[in-house]
Amino acid sequence: MKFLRFFLFTAAFVALFSCNQARVDQPKPVALKLAHYNVGVFNKTESSSTDVIAAMMSEIRADVVSVNEVDSCTTRTGLVDQLADLSKKMGDWGCWYASAMPYKGGAYGIGISYNPKLKVVRTDKVALPKLTGTEPRALAVVEFEDFVFSTCHLDYKTADAQLGQIEVINAYMDKAFGNGAKPVFLCGDFNCVPESAPINEMLKSWKMISPVQMTYPAITPKKCIDYVFVREGVCKVDVVDAKVYTAFKTGNVETASDHLPLYVDVKINK
Repeated sequence: MKFLRFFLFTAAFVALFSCNQARVDQPKPVALKLAHYNVGVFNKTESSSTDVIAAMMSEIRADVVSVNEVDSCTTRTGLVDQLADLSKKMGDWGCWYASAMPYKGGAYGIGISYNPKLKVVRTDKVALPKLTGTEPRALAVVEFEDFVFSTCHLDYKTADAQLGQIEVINAYMDKAFGNGAKPVFLCGDFNCVPESAPINEMLKSWKMISPVQMTYPAITPKKCIDYVFVREGVCKVDVVDAKVYTAFKTGNVETASDHLPLYVDVKINK
C-alpha cells in the first residue's frame, strides 16, 4: 500500500513538473510596433521637419520605421545624412539606407530606422529597375532576430514599372527568405490605389495588414497609396491595431510631410 501511494505521488509530481516545464518552454509572442512614413525629404512645407517627425515616431512608440523619400548628403537638403539625423534624434537608433540613385552631389532613396534593442542579423539593398517609369528605385532590407523588415518606394508614373519592380522584390524575397522561418514585413509608398493591378499582384503572395485608408495628400487626403504587407511563413502574425495617423500631440502632421504615416501593432506567434 505504501509503495502504491509513493508511486502515485511520484507520478503526480512528474506530471505537474512536466506541465509547468512545458509552459515555461512555450515561446512567448513577440510584440512589435511598425511604422511607415513617406517623409518627403523632410522639407515639403518646412525647411526641416526632422525634429517633429522624430517626436511623432517616439510618440507612437514605434520599434522600427520605414522611411521613404530620404536624401543623403545632397545640396538640396544641406548635405545632411537625413536618415542618420532622424535616427539620432529618435534616441541614437540604428539605421540602414538604400540609395535609389545619385542626386545633387549625394543620393536619394529610402531607409529603415530601428530601436537599438532589436538584434540585427543582416542587412541588404536591392536595386529596382526603372523600366517604363521615371527613375530607378530600391528595396531596403533588415533581418532581425525574430522578423524581417523591408521598405520600397515604387515608381509613380506607370503600372508596368510598378509591376516590374514588384517582380524583382518577390524574386528576392523568395530567394532570401523563402523557407518562411520568420515573418517578412514590406512597407512603402506604392504609388497605386488598392484596386490597381500592382496591389492585386502583391496580394497573391502578401497579406495587407495596414488599413485601406487615404494617406495622400496629408491635407484632405484623397488616395490610399501607402501600405504595410506581411508574408507570414512558419510564424503567424496577429494584428493588434492598425491606423493611419491624422493627428499627433507632438507636431502638425499636415505640414511634416505631404503623406500621412501608417502604424501597425502586431504580435508574432512562434
